[in-house]
Formats: sequence, C-alpha cells, structure tokens
Amino acid sequence: MLNINHITTWIDLLSTFKVNPKYGNSDVIDQYLDQRDTDPFDSQWITTYGDLTTLIESMSAVDRKRIAVLQDSASKQMYERIIKQTNHADFAAYVSDDIRLIVGCLVTGHVTNFVLEMKESYECGNLPNAGESSFS
Repeated sequence: MLNINHITTWIDLLSTFKVNPKYGNSDVIDQYLDQRDTDPFDSQWITTYGDLTTLIESMSAVDRKRIAVLQDSASKQMYERIIKQTNHADFAAYVSDDIRLIVGCLVTGHVTNFVLEMKESYECGNLPNAGESSFS
C-alpha cells in the first residue's frame, strides 16, 4: 500500500526550503557537487535508485503512475526553488533528483538510513552531507 498522505505533507514542507547562503557562490556549489560524485555518497545514491526502480517496476501500472505523479510534482517544485535561489542548473538538478528519490522511497516504504539522512537534511533546510558520514 502506498503512503500518499504522508508524502503530500512532506512535499508541502519543501515549499519553504531555502538554500543555505554558503551555497551562494558557484565555486562552492561545484565543489559540493563534486563531493556528491564520490563514494560513499555516490554509490549509496545509485544503489538506492536501482533498488527503488526495481521495486516500482514490480508494481501495478496504477501505482507506478501515482508514484510518478508525486515524484514529478515534488522534483519540479524543488528544481524551480533551487534555480531561483542559485541560478545553478546542475545544482537544481541534483537536488531535484534527490527529492524524486526520497519521495519514491517514502511512498513505497523503501526507506533506508541513507534515505532518512537525506530526508532529514532537507527538512532541516540543509543539503545531504556528501562527505564522510554514516552512509557507508
């Protein structure tokens, strides 16, 4: 069973997300994105994405559509917020992809410590820690 109500509440919370001022500089953003593309963050993200994709593909067409609509709405909302605040398309795309992943995991119940840490980071107005953390 999909957890739709909880997700819509969480998506509403994201509508107030503000990027930390330390990411106001393009060089700082690029450094953060480079850190995300290394392990342990990168491998955890890719593994989680692969597992979620497999799980969603095993669901009914109706459930897949419902999940996609939620993911699309949330990721678009967050992309637009980030691009307005930073004018950095790559940064906005990474954040948007995170939100898509988190929403999919929460709706399907595929919640790992990695997903919880990312979710909690965004809830606190932060970005996921791409450096050494408890992801590994």
